[in-house]
Amino acid sequence: MLQFHKKLLGFVIEFNVSLNKKKNRDEVFISYLRKMISRMEKNTCLYKGKNYASNSIANYRKILRIWPDFEESMGVRSIRFSEIDMDVYSAFLEFCDTNNYMDSTKYQYASLIKAIMNSALEDGCSRNNIQNSKGFVTHRQSSIFRRVYLTREEIAALAGLDLKGNRAMEKVRDVFLVGCYTGQRFSDYSSMCIDEIETIDIEGTEFKALRKVQRKTGRTVVIPILDDGLLDIIQRWGGRLPKVSISDLNVRIKTLCRMAGVKGEISIPCSRAGSSSRIKKQKYELVSSHTARRSYITNLYMEGRLSTEQIRSISGHSSEDSFKRYLCHNLEDEAKEIIKRYMRGK
Repeated sequence: MLQFHKKLLGFVIEFNVSLNKKKNRDEVFISYLRKMISRMEKNTCLYKGKNYASNSIANYRKILRIWPDFEESMGVRSIRFSEIDMDVYSAFLEFCDTNNYMDSTKYQYASLIKAIMNSALEDGCSRNNIQNSKGFVTHRQSSIFRRVYLTREEIAALAGLDLKGNRAMEKVRDVFLVGCYTGQRFSDYSSMCIDEIETIDIEGTEFKALRKVQRKTGRTVVIPILDDGLLDIIQRWGGRLPKVSISDLNVRIKTLCRMAGVKGEISIPCSRAGSSSRIKKQKYELVSSHTARRSYITNLYMEGRLSTEQIRSISGHSSEDSFKRYLCHNLEDEAKEIIKRYMRGK
């Protein structure tokens, strides 16, 4: 009998160790998702006691398809559940913006990621519960995030920061400024090099321009170099910009903008489950990689020297509607510009 109890105790201990190992697993997000979809298709993964519908499975496959591109945009591979924090989540939302996903699509994807993480948590393949925190927003927020841009003065203050001795911050600042000077998406402005710069002759006068094939669309755009700061930055880094991940930029650029004196409190309407509230943020907290593109487009538009068609030919927007989503002006800004132009004309 004693021998039997020893064997039974050994079995229980071995079972508990095995169970704890399973509970403490930290799987790779995309590997788990593949297995999850496979179980859905075999009807061994249920949702509220029912099999997943084919259109639901198709939506999860969309996450499976875009996740490697998202990882590439961050400069990482095989993200584990434990590595998904608010910075990674914010980078994913920014990735959706960069690729011009509609807000409805972006937050649908966010909801799916939350569901995947909850499933992994329940299966013992993750211990990360950040998806259930207040900041992990999976519903549409106010478009005020898209109205944040840097003025010419704020961009100049950012360019003027003395960052000697802080190479990491200098890299991020310079890459972001190139976005402010060119109006391109992060995937394009972060990879610019001196080989893309050419000389254009206009009535005997030479001007510099940058010819770029956009990664997302394959469209070629020619960007007139209107600020010498662009050439200075590219030359300072030996003709090719340093590698910076979108996640690193999104974290550091907020600190850099605070250092540059980017100020202003912004009240953001936010609705959840039928109730509404407002969140107060400092302007610098809302700056991200996509702010560079918005700043370029909005500043050119507000200055009134180029038509929307001309700005679109530089930014590469194929439609007026998609272009307008990048304009961060409001009625008050319009009124100010009208007054300025009127005063200049007197």
